[in-house]
Amino acid sequence: MLNKIDFTQVFWRNKKALIDSRQINQAKQSIFFAFKGKQQDGHQYIPDLYRKGVRNFVLSSSGFHAMMYPGARFIQAESVLDVLQAWAKWHRSQYAQLPSIAITGSNGKTIVKEWLSVLLMDRFQVVKSPKSYNSQIGVPLSILGIEPKHTLGIFEAGISQKGEMQALQNIIQPQIGIFTNIGQAHAEGFENQEEKIREKLLLFKECDILIYTTDEAEIHEQVQQNPIFQSKTIYAWGQTEAANIPIQILEKTSQQAQIQLEWKGKSVQIELPFTAKAPVENSIHCIILLLHLGYKQRAIQEKILELREVKMRLELKEAVNESLLIDDSYNNDLAGLEIALDFMRRQHIAREKSPKTVILSDILQMDASAEVLCHKIVDLLAQHQIQKFIGIGESLHQYQSIFDWEQLQNIQFFKDTASFLAYFSPYDYLQADTLLIKGARAFQFEKIAQVLKKKLHSTVLEINMSALAHNFKYYRQQIEPTTKMMAMVKAFAYGSSNYEVANFLEYLGTDYLGVAYVDEGIALRQKGITVPIMVMNSRATDFNLLLRYRLEPVIYSFELLERLQKFVQHAALKFPFPIHIELDTGMHRLGFDRKDEDALLSILKEHQSQIRVVGIFSHLVASEDEEHLIYSLKQIQDFEQFTESLEEYLSIRPIRHILNTGGIARFGKCQFDMVRLGIGLHGIDPSGKFQSDLEAVATLKTVISQIHTLEADETVGYGRMGKVEKATKIVVLALGYADGFPRAFGNGVGKVYIKGKLCPIVGNICMDMCFADIGDLEVNVGDEAILFGEELSIQEQSEAIGTIPYEMLTNISMRVPRVFYEE
Repeated sequence: MLNKIDFTQVFWRNKKALIDSRQINQAKQSIFFAFKGKQQDGHQYIPDLYRKGVRNFVLSSSGFHAMMYPGARFIQAESVLDVLQAWAKWHRSQYAQLPSIAITGSNGKTIVKEWLSVLLMDRFQVVKSPKSYNSQIGVPLSILGIEPKHTLGIFEAGISQKGEMQALQNIIQPQIGIFTNIGQAHAEGFENQEEKIREKLLLFKECDILIYTTDEAEIHEQVQQNPIFQSKTIYAWGQTEAANIPIQILEKTSQQAQIQLEWKGKSVQIELPFTAKAPVENSIHCIILLLHLGYKQRAIQEKILELREVKMRLELKEAVNESLLIDDSYNNDLAGLEIALDFMRRQHIAREKSPKTVILSDILQMDASAEVLCHKIVDLLAQHQIQKFIGIGESLHQYQSIFDWEQLQNIQFFKDTASFLAYFSPYDYLQADTLLIKGARAFQFEKIAQVLKKKLHSTVLEINMSALAHNFKYYRQQIEPTTKMMAMVKAFAYGSSNYEVANFLEYLGTDYLGVAYVDEGIALRQKGITVPIMVMNSRATDFNLLLRYRLEPVIYSFELLERLQKFVQHAALKFPFPIHIELDTGMHRLGFDRKDEDALLSILKEHQSQIRVVGIFSHLVASEDEEHLIYSLKQIQDFEQFTESLEEYLSIRPIRHILNTGGIARFGKCQFDMVRLGIGLHGIDPSGKFQSDLEAVATLKTVISQIHTLEADETVGYGRMGKVEKATKIVVLALGYADGFPRAFGNGVGKVYIKGKLCPIVGNICMDMCFADIGDLEVNVGDEAILFGEELSIQEQSEAIGTIPYEMLTNISMRVPRVFYEE
């Protein structure tokens, strides 16, 4: 049946694969693959998807009635997965000349992929696997992301049983392979370790280049025995005699390691910003590839020092009693335990006098008996001089007699997490400990982490990433499929935190990010953001940084343009410097006026080989206001005329954009090439047109610190401004103007939502506290109070003090922790 599918047909053309019914981005351009899983059947979501505009479906159910869905198109197959993989394979064939790198291994696939995408972005337009998309479904979804602009693919591939890798190899078709390491993950799917390695090596059977370490002896043995690799270029690095690229660790400090390797007869020394075994190995894989691609030692050194350890599941947090918590409550295996213990060692260097404590669950591995595993655990704990140990699980409890080593001072065992939590008192047990918790998911160690972590500022700004995704996708649906989206993340992403929001938006597929200043863009680049970034307020002194970090400046004046001309001439660039031109169509803030048109076009024409106009835009003054409709339309008309002149005179087609959040709602026919989405991401439509369809993203909440009962005419707070007219209860809230809660909310102007009731703010707002009149409401100290969120909108609160939600969000103090979550 698969051979009969013509992937050139309209059904497939310019479409995107959809596998999660909750994640509709562009309904008309989506093909929903109705997978049947153990807990979910995708077919049951087809009616809802149809109502939401999806018209293309791949399904396996023979009892489905297509006649109930007029206009919809269905492809029925025995295996939905086979169809998805066949589509991906066909799509890959359309880009047969695209070089690609494939990465496999038990650990480090995602880290190496992410690092390489950052390291190579100066030479390549990289398409890569999103997140950890390395499965039988994840790989085809990654491949379907290849576009004509891409010049390099970096894809990771993972398997859980025999017979899976061949399918992934057929889809990825890599020329370069990296085998990171081999561990115990998914051991149950193979007869033995050798079979698992042989299966993984199938990914590289058509590769010209293979990179691995001979320190992984089992991998090296299988490569040597496999005739497929005899004719390939093998970069086998390591500290063993078998390595054809010998590696030496010259020096190690608490924060850095110095390595030396032999490359084609030359000695290369690189300083690494890591010391733990895993990141050192991962970075060496990257270094070998960079050397193969012709990068010089100096360039490699600069790039490597900018790498960051990709945050996976290991988190560092403040814990009670001045302790330091290393939270790895996601999974547990021996290799992961070694990595975590090494991470613990590094954190403990500055805390030499504090006890080293480990709370560990049973290790759920298939290839060793519980007793043997316990002996291995003891060896690791003794090697890292652990002084206090708590074991949780039937196996650890059964073999507790094994746990004995010289440094051990305190040891306890529990059969399950519930028993431990019922007994454990962190304030009695911990005394400035350096504490590692590591547990298999079944043991729910996140409950232990919750008990252990230090309670920070009681006030938090919660960011609902699911709501952010909903709003992004909603606005996506309002624009044409060919219209690009620029997500504005300036001003700390409207108070939410630049990196976390930007990283999520990049995952969601934004085409551009917009920031106000160059330092915001640099921070995003340093943390691995690769999507194009426009910098709205650039200075002449920023040009070198803009160039280095691949940031695109806005040019809004002749003075700035002249300075740019001099910079590019002096820099002798090999490519035109990309810029965005800002036009002033009525805002009278920044930008070239219409009267500047002739002079501007003349300069741009003269320097077209050195300066490339990639975008041209303007600002609507009152996009959300019906009263200024005619003025807005005049702005749009002037913008269109100006851009037409520029395009004709320069013979170019830059990205044109004038619509902001309010403009998207009110001027949908004037989208041009891109729109800028800012406050709408956070669930606020200034025009009000889309408001009911958006979801609140930010919730500012605090807790009740104390409760007072006041009699009539008594006062609360500074200046005795909070006078009560009758006997009532007043609560003290852990929030003040130092947290970004304006004093204007005091004396009855603002409200707070407590236990289903809106309570007025009374008295003056203090620096760190404020007061609310709760009447006869029954509350307790520690109860939650919401200042704005879904229950009490930020729009309502803003209007009460004569300001706007933008100001409310961006004024939230940095001392207020941001908590990100997904529903």
